[in-house]
Amino acid sequence: MSQVTIAKYAYRGMDVEISSGVFQPNRTTELLLDAVLGEDLSGKSVLDLGCGSGVVGLAVRSFSKARDVAGSDISVKAVECAKANARRLGLEIDHREGSMFDPWAGRMFDVIADDVSGVAEPIARITPWYPPEIVCDAGLDGTINSIRMLEAARSHLKPGGVIFLPTVSLSNEAKILEVARKLYHQVQLLLKKSWPFREDIWQKVAANGACKRLIEEGIIKVVPRGSRMLWDTSVYKVCLNP
Repeated sequence: MSQVTIAKYAYRGMDVEISSGVFQPNRTTELLLDAVLGEDLSGKSVLDLGCGSGVVGLAVRSFSKARDVAGSDISVKAVECAKANARRLGLEIDHREGSMFDPWAGRMFDVIADDVSGVAEPIARITPWYPPEIVCDAGLDGTINSIRMLEAARSHLKPGGVIFLPTVSLSNEAKILEVARKLYHQVQLLLKKSWPFREDIWQKVAANGACKRLIEEGIIKVVPRGSRMLWDTSVYKVCLNP
């Protein structure tokens, strides 16, 4: 299947091409990359879960001393795009198509970089991050994929393994973190950053009944700063001790 590039994403001088129907890296992706590459990955096996265009795995292969890197996504288009980027950049990465850990039966990793969809569905469909052709399926409160990942990841982490878990205040973060703390030995906040809504996007959010209920009930959190409305991204290091 031919790939048509519709956008490019640059990180530390590495250019990643994004094809039609593939999730475009955003600010959460950037913070996740900063967190993952802030750790010593020497000799580690790393899985980019929900790889999209492959940017996280590509950056790990390019800028760390990880032993081996793999990536997977539920989208066939995404995996094709990730493979094409790896070929173009001359990087060796094992990319596979499938839901969550289905492609990795019996495979164990030192590090899992979680990049599955984690935005409340009513918000996701208003933003430009999730056009109709991009799967979100994170549920009304945005927790479904993150919780499924946390529950399944224990069977694919080596002793002492870690998950880099990004969360956004546009999901029920408290619910996700409650599960993480129940299942894992340590949950450590690494990075947090606030971002302003584009005014046109915020107007759509404010006018949407489902979004308004999520905000009013405190399930998702946005805060005013001056004339802007802000949302947060946080990246946690979730550890499975030996």
